[in-house]
Amino acid sequence: MSRLPLLELDDIPEEYHHLFTDDYLGDRHIFRVWAHNPEVLEATLEYLNTLYDQLGARRKELVILTVARARGARYEWHQHVDIARDKGVTLEEMRAIGGDDLSGFDDAEFVLLQYARAVESGTVTDQIHEALSRQYSPAEIVALGLLVDFYVGLCNYVAAVDLPFEGGEFVGWIPDEESIAELFDESAASS
Repeated sequence: MSRLPLLELDDIPEEYHHLFTDDYLGDRHIFRVWAHNPEVLEATLEYLNTLYDQLGARRKELVILTVARARGARYEWHQHVDIARDKGVTLEEMRAIGGDDLSGFDDAEFVLLQYARAVESGTVTDQIHEALSRQYSPAEIVALGLLVDFYVGLCNYVAAVDLPFEGGEFVGWIPDEESIAELFDESAASS
């Protein structure tokens, strides 16, 4: 049970209802809790969308899954498995991240995920930064660092309010086809 109530649409000021359409946020628990402060929710979403646009959908999801795994953040991992699959992240790639083995990624994604881990743990070195800067622009590096930082904080916040999953059992760090199919079936049924 969440430490803050999951608000229903009728509990949220009407001027913010546009945030909760199926095409936008839908019914995810994190947003129903954030809706206790809809002004902050809306501003945060604008900030995140700017970061997302800098990195692209697939890379953004790879980074979020990497941070969720490094933090042991089950809610974020569970939530982003279906989102990541929709953005082109394969089951094998999710399993690799879940198993802490990034060796199968191409050079650009490998260094991106290594850097994400280093930012998450506060262990960025000159070597990892230089490797990243050979693949990504300074603007992308800024967006990456801020995205990792945001999700580290979000993982901590989710734990603080003790959010339950949206439907189903935890898909696990090494998800299988069946658990993901169940997650997709439940996501489709709730839409």
